[in-house]
Amino acid sequence: MNREELRDQLLAPVLQWTRLGRQTSRLMTASNTVISYRSRRLLRAGAISRQADWDELALMTREKGEVPLEAATAVAVAMLPAVKQFWTHAGLSMLACSSDSLSLLGSRNPEEFRERQAELCATLINVGVGWWRAFGSLAEVGSQGMAPLLRQVQANAERLEKR
Repeated sequence: MNREELRDQLLAPVLQWTRLGRQTSRLMTASNTVISYRSRRLLRAGAISRQADWDELALMTREKGEVPLEAATAVAVAMLPAVKQFWTHAGLSMLACSSDSLSLLGSRNPEEFRERQAELCATLINVGVGWWRAFGSLAEVGSQGMAPLLRQVQANAERLEKR
């Protein structure tokens, strides 16, 4: 692995977590808009008397059940490849480290020891990069789960701002 490939692999999880943070920020901003609008409407209206208010209440109630289920489904679907990646990496890492460690122990001369030590170091770097990438996949899982929530909140904010 050359330096540029290593840089790209180390930067990918940072970008994934940054994307999740930006997604969270958009969700909070849009949620604030929706909560503010709905609270003002309820405070001004007192008793719900207009059909539009009842329709909004029905929509809000239905969304409270549908959207979290959709988000949970998205997380479950996104978790499958992440879990597979985790266990595959864990197994292969253990095998590679064990193999290289035993190979190092079986060195017969200093030159062979240096070569095998370099192989073990390369394996350890690859293991670390793999764990870092697995950490980034957690951000992808979170992003997949947040997407339905963000979509619904942004749609509500746009719809309510038009009223």
